[in-house]
Amino acid sequence: MNDDPIVAEVRKARREILNSYGGDYHAMMRDMMKKQWNSGHKVISIQGKELPNKPFQPTAILLTIQGDG
Repeated sequence: MNDDPIVAEVRKARREILNSYGGDYHAMMRDMMKKQWNSGHKVISIQGKELPNKPFQPTAILLTIQGDG
């Protein structure tokens, strides 16, 4: 894999954040979710909701079949 300096920087930041929680990923996620809920911004959850099985912007196509006569 390439030694991309941006990727290295992101990975370093990720390690530092996780280390600030003592390496406990679940504790980090609980704290992040708590901050999200307390931010005052609207939080939308799709948990337990079935997503539609259709395109976001359906396009109607009109087909005309012409006969031989």
